[in-house]
Amino acid sequence: MRRLQETTAGFNFNYTEDPNYGPFLVSVNGVAGNNTENTFWELLVQTGGNGTTIRPDVGIGCYIPEPNDRIILKFTEFVSGSHSVSGNSSNPGNLTAGNTSRLDSIELVVVNNISNTTNKTYSTDIAFRGVLIGAMRRLQTNSGFNFTYTDDPNYGPFLVSVNGVAGNNTEKTFWELLVQTGGNGTTIRPDVGIGCYIPKQNDRIILNFTKFTTNSASGSCTNPGVLLFLVGL
Repeated sequence: MRRLQETTAGFNFNYTEDPNYGPFLVSVNGVAGNNTENTFWELLVQTGGNGTTIRPDVGIGCYIPEPNDRIILKFTEFVSGSHSVSGNSSNPGNLTAGNTSRLDSIELVVVNNISNTTNKTYSTDIAFRGVLIGAMRRLQTNSGFNFTYTDDPNYGPFLVSVNGVAGNNTEKTFWELLVQTGGNGTTIRPDVGIGCYIPKQNDRIILNFTKFTTNSASGSCTNPGVLLFLVGL
């Protein structure tokens, strides 16, 4: 959407950055949602694979389009009982179909075996269906934990340093996100970063300072073609 805005006359949008849920779409082409009129911009996707239209459970900041997806930004009205929203048009939490007043408990562990330092464990809360970076921000305000990140225009927040230790390109070091799930204790490497991973109750978040290897990451940086449509104006 940023690339489209920069290269295509006539398309523009703006958003707000919610500390718990990330980017929330406010307006498209000068038309904004309105709490009094219960209007908002809804994200829909007609998938390129089979043409099925879905309503993603994440917003514009975290949805990862597939090749030939048809992205639909639909200006619509909030309907009571709809599973797509649960609040008002200014609340990003309404697009997660969750109770934004509820907090879940998670554990965060900082691991740095390269420097042979003792693991540090922290406990914090996360808003229901909120993204990990929100819990990390909350933790940063009331403990000895701190972190920095950069915001990549294509991939979102990228973790740079934790507790004063930063990754280094020359030494091929970086902070890896791992999750020991609260359900069965299995450790996974999410396919998204701190800005989009949505922890579940009792997850154990592991920030692991490690060295890059050929198996450290997977995927491609190629640019899939997607179509974007505006509906409801």
